[in-house]
Amino acid sequence: MLALFMILLAGAFFIPFLGSIIMIFIPLPIILYRLRYDRSSTIIVAIAGAILSLIVGGILLVPFAVIFGILAFLIAESVMMGKSKLYTFMASGLFFIVTGVVVYLIAALIFEVNAIDSLMAMLKDSETQFKASVESLGALPESYEKIVEEAFTMYRSAIPAVFIMSVYVFTFIMVIPNFEMLRRLGHKVPTFPPFREMRLPVITIFIYGLIIVLPWMMELKPDSSAYLLYVNATIILRVLLLLQGLALIHYFMYKTKVPTVVTVLSTIFALLFSPITTLLGILDIGVNIRAWIGKDNLK
Repeated sequence: MLALFMILLAGAFFIPFLGSIIMIFIPLPIILYRLRYDRSSTIIVAIAGAILSLIVGGILLVPFAVIFGILAFLIAESVMMGKSKLYTFMASGLFFIVTGVVVYLIAALIFEVNAIDSLMAMLKDSETQFKASVESLGALPESYEKIVEEAFTMYRSAIPAVFIMSVYVFTFIMVIPNFEMLRRLGHKVPTFPPFREMRLPVITIFIYGLIIVLPWMMELKPDSSAYLLYVNATIILRVLLLLQGLALIHYFMYKTKVPTVVTVLSTIFALLFSPITTLLGILDIGVNIRAWIGKDNLK
């Protein structure tokens, strides 16, 4: 398992393109080891993996070995304790978020490298090139500078929400295939409930309503904490409500027993008309549309 861990770790960071797929399975060897042996032995294997990574890839590979080793141990412990797949998913995502914040702080305080400033500089360079192209065509709007300034302010403020959602997307992509591999290898692992059964708590609507009226309740200056909260909460809640709307559509398709291709096409159209789908998600939480669908089926 230790040798396999090192092969996957090295392959993920030294093989172009294919490395992105290999990265998903880096935690698998240590997870398998923990499911078969005791906790102390697994910790020793994870530490050995971090030490060997120094020999295989140098000092730059060590942090990744530590991160994936801890993640594997966390996932394995969740399985051993009988936790749900959702618990494992949320805990793994939270671990990545905390790790990302720590890495950002270390880079900013010790190495004086600010990832956010670097990202904004790249966006600014792209905007400058775009502006030059539009100016050459004589189609630059008069209010262009104001629009760009407001857009960049929003982009910078939205980085936390984008980071959180990206982390959980990556975590989802990592947890699903690893659990499937564990299942095929004969281990009992938890499963996600069907997507159609997704139900956000009712309080989500009240929080979203409060966020919507926040600009009318107080002045949101671009450099204020309130503006930062407003932008990030709005993005995250809209994504959640969109998923709730999609879950409602899947529930309806399941109850009406339509072919899978119809469900897929419905999902595509729902994403194209996301404002309507988001509204469906709000209604599903607030007035329980699923109960009406159930009554229609009973009749």
